Amino acid sequence: MTTERFQNDTAANDTAEGKVAQLTEAATKQLSKASDATAKAAGAARDKIESATETTVDSARRHPVAAAAIVAGAAAAVAGAAFGVSKLMEKQKASPSKSSAPKAPATPKKPAAPRKTAAKKPASTTAKG
Repeated sequence: MTTERFQNDTAANDTAEGKVAQLTEAATKQLSKASDATAKAAGAARDKIESATETTVDSARRHPVAAAAIVAGAAAAVAGAAFGVSKLMEKQKASPSKSSAPKAPATPKKPAAPRKTAAKKPASTTAKG
């Protein structure tokens, strides 16, 4: 009985190894296809970036004043953002840090006293006229 069990286990191992080999081969093919597609997309992206760079440089050469204005505007935007961040940091440092101790629950407000109605003027009994 031990020999039969050993043969069955060996056959099961061979079958499992075959399936693992098939799955490994299929995964390798898929990874190869994905790698090829990624390389192709990267090449296309590189070409588009080079084209955009060339177009930008050419436009800057043809219109230097406009390019300088764009650069000045971008610099002003960056400077404004940096100034805003510095002010926020100063404000954050100046404000006391909140303690992590839990706050006491707020006491409920007392109900308001009922309002008294205003005194009414007596109606006039004499007719005008």
